[in-house]
Amino acid sequence: MSDLDFIKDKELRSTLENSIEYIYALFEESKNGEQKQLYKEETYRVIILYVISAIEAVLLYFYKERGEKIEYLEYKFIQSLSKNYSHKEKKELPVIVAVQEKVEKKEHDIGLHDLVILFRGKKLIKEKTANDILELNDIRNTFHFNKPRTKNCDLKHVESALNLLVYTLQGAPKALMVVKK
Repeated sequence: MSDLDFIKDKELRSTLENSIEYIYALFEESKNGEQKQLYKEETYRVIILYVISAIEAVLLYFYKERGEKIEYLEYKFIQSLSKNYSHKEKKELPVIVAVQEKVEKKEHDIGLHDLVILFRGKKLIKEKTANDILELNDIRNTFHFNKPRTKNCDLKHVESALNLLVYTLQGAPKALMVVKK
């Protein structure tokens, strides 16, 4: 019996199991006192990247299993009105008329932030858990090579990330019970 048995998609479950095994191996390797600090910090970054990716995969799995939809407003057929029309607070800007349509967000456009907000709004993720996931995601988002690394990545962050992953995996089956729409 595994903490991932609730995931019926065998390929996803296998990928997650392998990734978690890799995370564990990296974490154990990072404890090696002979490693340079730079190596440790980069290893911590990879662990956080994997943890957030695993959490995102679990949330996306439930999004699909539950038949959820995330919608956004799209404006179509935009037309500018004549310069005779203006807004009292922005007189110099044009006034437009458009058709507003709710559009379902495509799966490949859905990110972790979208999923956390959706499930938090449905009270399927606790406020603290949602905030912890989003905070960890903010740390992950500083890992791009062309962005300054303003957020430190240390053992404390990694341990918090690992605890969050375990909490998410153990709580997921109960908190996100499948309710097909």
